[in-house]
Amino acid sequence: QFRKVFIAEKGSKLLSLDYSQIDLRIAAHIAGDKKMIEAFKKGVDIHTETAAEVFDVPLEKVTPEMRREAKALNFGIIYGMGAQGFARSAGIKQAEAKKFIEKYFEEFPKIAEHMERMRNEAHEKGIVTNLLGRRRQLIEINSSIPEMSRQAERMAINFPIQSMTSDITKMAMIKIHDYIQKNYKNEVKMLLQVHDEIVLETKEEIAEKIARELKKIMEGVYELDALLVAEARLGDNWHDLKIIN
Repeated sequence: QFRKVFIAEKGSKLLSLDYSQIDLRIAAHIAGDKKMIEAFKKGVDIHTETAAEVFDVPLEKVTPEMRREAKALNFGIIYGMGAQGFARSAGIKQAEAKKFIEKYFEEFPKIAEHMERMRNEAHEKGIVTNLLGRRRQLIEINSSIPEMSRQAERMAINFPIQSMTSDITKMAMIKIHDYIQKNYKNEVKMLLQVHDEIVLETKEEIAEKIARELKKIMEGVYELDALLVAEARLGDNWHDLKIIN
């Protein structure tokens, strides 16, 4: 509801551009998990696809409850969340959560291998690095305090993914800024960035045109095997936005 207070000037529209499930796409790319990459390439809903694999049912038999649990699992895994955290997130028993995670890793084995590789690398080197060379030091990784070591392991799994989301978004902002300065200097202005979302204000008469142009720029800033997909939305305020195809 707070977004309703961000209102475009008269004769203008707010344009929101954000990446679709970018963290999961980066995870699939880094891990080289062919099944997950193929799901993204086919354009299927990744949470529904995951639910179908984990629950061993056809896509059309996936219930909203199954999808909800699969979504919690998809995001939980890339944040290094264990059975206890997943059980709390999905509202299920810990034993059931453990089975879910085991089944998940059976279906997406490359994700499991990647996670183990990141843990080992962090323990050996004390740092982890993303695809663009950004580094994070993890001095707590070999701590004698188990919880500090586990927390550093979760960071080791998450950092290469989430830092890439941040870097790709920054790259998109730079390209969009340069494009606007060259072609729409007095008609479009960048307002803010929230996670993987960029919000701009554009003159109403060119709103749909610029939305499609900037969407294309966002999708082309970095090449992922799982494809970068952006969504463009327009509206009079930041809350009431409609997707532009």
